[in-house]
Amino acid sequence: MPQIEVTASTVIARPPEAVWELVSDTSRYAEWVVGTAAVTRTDGPARERSTYDEINPIVGPWRAKTRWTVIEFDPPHRQVHRSEDIPLASEFLVIIELAPSGDNSNVTITLRANPALGVIGASLLSLLKSRTRKDNERTVRNLAEIAAPLAEV
Repeated sequence: MPQIEVTASTVIARPPEAVWELVSDTSRYAEWVVGTAAVTRTDGPARERSTYDEINPIVGPWRAKTRWTVIEFDPPHRQVHRSEDIPLASEFLVIIELAPSGDNSNVTITLRANPALGVIGASLLSLLKSRTRKDNERTVRNLAEIAAPLAEV
């Protein structure tokens, strides 16, 4: 089955090290990640093999409880979070990448899902792709809004 993948990027007027601290703070994900209603447990800041639990709205009142594991951690450039608890996906990855852009940071967040349930799961995930793309674009905008005041500190 084909993967579903969406990517969104933004430039934030902060150096990668400062943005890295924010994107590594798993306790704050509900503040800026669209699709995270609450972080219910965390091991603390992201690091290799750390975990955290979330509540994620799926459709209407349907919510999922998910456990995430950081499977790749290369400060301040890239981290990959993995869950097998997202409905309709056998594996869901969130890939956060930061690159310097002058004195700023170029932030890219990629969401990648491997469908579960064969053709049915792939079809349903495909239907959700447009919404997932829009949510991911809002996520990077939210991150930029939260990071902007950090420049004034």
